[in-house]
Amino acid sequence: MSGEFSIRKYPRTPHLEGSRLQPGDEDLSQIRFSEIAGRYLVVEEKCDGANSAISFSKNGELLLQSRGHYLTGGYRERHYNLMKQWANTHRDAFYQVLGSRYIMYGEWMYAKHTVFYDALPHYFLEFDIFDRVYGIFLDTPSRKKMTEQMSVVSVPVLAEGIFTEQEKLLALLGRSSYISEKHIQCLQKVSAEMGLDVQRQCRETDASDAMEGLYIKEEEGGQVVSRMKYVRASFLQCVDVSETHWLDRPIVPNQLAVPVEKLFEE
Repeated sequence: MSGEFSIRKYPRTPHLEGSRLQPGDEDLSQIRFSEIAGRYLVVEEKCDGANSAISFSKNGELLLQSRGHYLTGGYRERHYNLMKQWANTHRDAFYQVLGSRYIMYGEWMYAKHTVFYDALPHYFLEFDIFDRVYGIFLDTPSRKKMTEQMSVVSVPVLAEGIFTEQEKLLALLGRSSYISEKHIQCLQKVSAEMGLDVQRQCRETDASDAMEGLYIKEEEGGQVVSRMKYVRASFLQCVDVSETHWLDRPIVPNQLAVPVEKLFEE
């Protein structure tokens, strides 16, 4: 299926010192702020979705990816059904920009994980583009030029520049761009309409309207030269008390701020 390309899994991201380690990250090193102080950083909102990617084989075959495997069908891919429809609808526009050279990574936000979003602009939020020719991840301005040609929505950029104090960097960790004040009421309504246990859905959901965390990139010379993440402690506490993994639960769709039909417009 993948033609002449082996799959490129998105790199695992170390934590900035002070970040709460997520399950599975115990073997990752932590980066001290002193290592990035005075360097040019791009700080994005870290969104709670499924790591996904869109690319093409050398013969022009559309390749949709979830972490380390291509999407080929099956029950556990059911939360990707809309992504498959959307990507195929915009296949030609994507190919004109990406060709077989670039891989576009993003969060697929359809299914609720720990955070419930009720004001998303799109279900696919781009956050990185990899250049297969040069073996680099493009910097933010280069990505922006490409995503604008595809009408793709990117994760929110909170700040860009040089930081000399960790406190000022972490001060960016505030309310999510995609969570309204009434998100819990919205979750209760959606859960009830689906016939689900409303109290259980609320227990398995972070009640805060805060971001999951920050995603921080050091950029230089047109590329990303290092990356790290900072996850707020209260987010991990909610993950810890959840009774099951989100993939083993009924799919509760996060909500869009626009009609779903807008996703398919050219």
